[in-house]
Amino acid sequence: MRFLTILVSLLVLTGCFREDFPVVPSAVEIVEIPYSMYDYQIWYSLQNNSVTSYNSFTDWDLGFESNGPGHHIILNSSRFMHAGNTGSTDFTGITSNVCDTMIFDDSSGDLNKTAIGNWADFANPALPVFPKKVYIIDLGLDNNGIPYGLKKVVFDHFENNIYSIRFSNIDGSEEHNFQIPIDNKRRFTLFSFSNGGITVPVQPEDSEWDLCFTQYSTILFDNNNVATPYLVRGVYLNPMGTTAVSDTINSYSGTTISDVSNYTFSHAQDAIGYLWKDYKNDSYKINPKIFYLIKDQRGVYYKLKFTGFYSTSGARGYPSFQVANLSNSIP
Repeated sequence: MRFLTILVSLLVLTGCFREDFPVVPSAVEIVEIPYSMYDYQIWYSLQNNSVTSYNSFTDWDLGFESNGPGHHIILNSSRFMHAGNTGSTDFTGITSNVCDTMIFDDSSGDLNKTAIGNWADFANPALPVFPKKVYIIDLGLDNNGIPYGLKKVVFDHFENNIYSIRFSNIDGSEEHNFQIPIDNKRRFTLFSFSNGGITVPVQPEDSEWDLCFTQYSTILFDNNNVATPYLVRGVYLNPMGTTAVSDTINSYSGTTISDVSNYTFSHAQDAIGYLWKDYKNDSYKINPKIFYLIKDQRGVYYKLKFTGFYSTSGARGYPSFQVANLSNSIP
């Protein structure tokens, strides 16, 4: 575990987000996101061509499925969080990280590939089984590679649309019980361990966003072809129906609504991801050969092409892009 902690710290240091906030269009219809992906999660609406809201990536820790078919629990991957199941129900007795394996949520958003996994058995919805195993949650790292620390958590039960959990620091201090009522206007109800536990509705309602500009953890392969967790900056899709596909062959300007039937759209959360830019010689360059087609949750098609990753002052993490509603394009 010490090796993983050291490895994660090095990777983050060297590797390689209310009311509407209007984006900044230029004379050539370039959208500029005015908040850094290194500090914030930025929620963007294609329909309104606006930033719906933004929040510090440190504002939340866990997400509890609220508007979906199951009862999954996700980690805040923008914090490089990972977790493990101790296999024990002895909450008091566990005072250090005894997990043999600590894993990350899959960046595709596949809820069958989460670090928390099957924390309960809902095969019989009328009589769910709650094993009450103790999980160790690594809260990840800040942008300087400094660890936020560990929590131990028991997911007690889910009843009357309320999740109940018990948690403390790894040494048992600051123990709390907390109840999390689901918010059915959002796919996940977000929760922070801060101040004894709070819910933090920083994610907009499902109908109010399509893209999230954020940093997140994913698995990449190093020079020795070893699967390794990295922290990257890219784009997540709204899991409530937004899909996308990349194109490196055709031209952005020449693609119209009549072309969309030629593509297979992906539901993966990271279908846009981070590959629209390349890192070389200590700077990022936009890949000019790639653009994206997006189908939003209302069934409207868009095309999007990134144009930059730096602010006007030269700070990195400020994406800019062209975007067009394909319904308005002329074949």
